[in-house]
Amino acid sequence: MNFSDKARLIIYRFRERGLEIFLVNDSEENENWEIPEGDIAEYKSQPLVDQDRLISLDPVQQDDGATEKAWAVEGDWHEIPSLKHMLYEDAVHLKNKVLQMDKGTFFGLKEAVKKVLPHQYKFLKELKEILTDRNSIKNI
Repeated sequence: MNFSDKARLIIYRFRERGLEIFLVNDSEENENWEIPEGDIAEYKSQPLVDQDRLISLDPVQQDDGATEKAWAVEGDWHEIPSLKHMLYEDAVHLKNKVLQMDKGTFFGLKEAVKKVLPHQYKFLKELKEILTDRNSIKNI
């Protein structure tokens, strides 16, 4: 498993409304919600791999032909600071990334799907299928 590439980190949790997805916003008008992105440092994400908490999602192709990767992890507000450390970037960009993460919030799955870019919907759909399968196995 190689974490040196740029990837999206989908942070999710379960609440009364069901599956919720953490999105960040970089605009003053609250219009540009997206899944957090960064260079995932392998040495910082290894504990999540060891605990079997990190879910690898299939890459999706953007409209411009570029491929985008994503990983998912279950987390909540108290875990967001430690998850931020997974999104390693050089010192110049780190401050902006942390500030961007602080502007994030959780959305119900249906609302998150409406807010992300069209190609990122595939990540959320796959995550929902994986979590449904995992839950089905636990209930057997």
